[in-house]
Amino acid sequence: MRKISNKLNVQLIAETLLAFGIDHIVLSPGSRNGALTMQFANDKRFKTYSVIDERSAGFVALGMAQQIQKPVVVCCTSGSATANYYPAITEAFFQNVPIIVLSADRPEHLVDNFDGQTIRQHNIFEKHSVHNVQLSESEETDDLTRNMLMTKYALIDCIHKSAPIHINMPFSEPLYESVTESSIEIDQITIDEKVYPEINVIDYMKRWNSSAKKLILVGLHHPDATFDQYLKQLAQDDSVVILDEVTSNIHDTRFFNKIDQVIFPYSDEELEALKPDILLTIGQNVVSKKIKKFLRDHKPTQHWHLDEYWQPDTFQALTDKIETKPELFLEQFVPFINPKESDYYTTWNTIREANNIKHNNYINMIPFCDLKAFDAIIRNYPENWQIQYGNSTVIRYGLLFDHNPSNPVFCNRGTSGIDGSTSTAIGACLASGQDTVLITGDISFLYDSNALWNVNMPKNFRIILINNGGGNIFKFIPGPSETDVVEDYFVTKHHHTGEHLAKMFDFDYQVVNNLTDLENSFGDFYAESNRPKILEIDTRNATNDTILRGYFSSLK
Repeated sequence: MRKISNKLNVQLIAETLLAFGIDHIVLSPGSRNGALTMQFANDKRFKTYSVIDERSAGFVALGMAQQIQKPVVVCCTSGSATANYYPAITEAFFQNVPIIVLSADRPEHLVDNFDGQTIRQHNIFEKHSVHNVQLSESEETDDLTRNMLMTKYALIDCIHKSAPIHINMPFSEPLYESVTESSIEIDQITIDEKVYPEINVIDYMKRWNSSAKKLILVGLHHPDATFDQYLKQLAQDDSVVILDEVTSNIHDTRFFNKIDQVIFPYSDEELEALKPDILLTIGQNVVSKKIKKFLRDHKPTQHWHLDEYWQPDTFQALTDKIETKPELFLEQFVPFINPKESDYYTTWNTIREANNIKHNNYINMIPFCDLKAFDAIIRNYPENWQIQYGNSTVIRYGLLFDHNPSNPVFCNRGTSGIDGSTSTAIGACLASGQDTVLITGDISFLYDSNALWNVNMPKNFRIILINNGGGNIFKFIPGPSETDVVEDYFVTKHHHTGEHLAKMFDFDYQVVNNLTDLENSFGDFYAESNRPKILEIDTRNATNDTILRGYFSSLK
């Protein structure tokens, strides 16, 4: 017979979550959250996952919510455990991923009174969440009702704003008393559809149709076939250029998916000729610093941003905020667009075709290195595998190559940190069930090594580890090389590999250090297995920074 907590507020929170259809719970061990753990783990209506390290657990939940596109709960004990969620919460906040932090706390009268594992938990995530509530321990009917209403409003915000919330629950001892039947039942809760501001689509249509140079820039965006189709229709117009990145998850031969390769080699005078009259940005963060510089230095006459959550003035040129779901706006907008005669697309495409030839010539001539390895990695992605990229140089290399449209691509570009890429990818694989490969650098991999300490590790998870012996991005970007301490304090050179971690956490492991072995390794690496796998690519002997600089020089 199942044991659940005898605490009515614990039963209340569990039943409220289920009433909203929220059933994924990532639990980290602790005593103060023992009643919550017992409640969730013994109720088969929940899908529960145990992750020991709270920092990793936060990113695992992020990866899950990213895939199922509904809230996921992380639950932990009191004190610094809660604070360890913060990196994942900031990423989720800026990526608009709905996470519910359910933290156990000491009773309120013990806060600031030197009790163990007691910090100021209430509102700890206030700057990077959309709703924070502190529940009462009282089991009086009025207090239970108030707790239920506070939780309900917090969950509605989490869903409508697709962002993190924090529910803090103080607990007094005893913590582990149980019953076998719940005293609380809550019917399924249906929330009202989100209401968006009214938009004058006709005005936008008129302005669009009168312009001969329109640029659409798509940032981070979840795969969406309907959205993809609307953009394909707009792309048929020669006055329209559509720029995207691998994380935009849109595909068409008329889309420009390698931005840096197109705009890098040109002077300000030449770039001025590429400046749009109208810039329409859609989605979230764009990786390319070069496109940001181009649009800040060569500002469009009009900048429209289309997104239901954020309206950032990224290029200091924002004129119009279109606050709705992109597909809702495009559904009304696209049917009324008339193609306009223009050489705008042709101008961009001429540059692209010339630089594609230079790209291929350069890749063919260089020795084995990071850039050469990425060419092989991306050409060999299996159909329909999910791709998760780490940050720093890894995602930037990824932007230089065409990707198979069957491969959805994700990367933590909310805050763009290296700290949770592995954990996020594992969470995504667990929740989606889709075959998943993470491509990560050595520093990011080592930084998040506790991600491998996960009893739920899926067998269809793969890691490609690019080991160039340090944080090589600091050799590329301007500044660190001028400090005289770049190797020790920026690159942080090391001699570690993934071999011992693979053995410790029961991963299959293989290392390669040349192109022939790399090309020959993919068959076994992606083959079905009863264990996850790590493929380490050792490029420590390559002059990766010099070769990458040479790549961009070759485009001139």
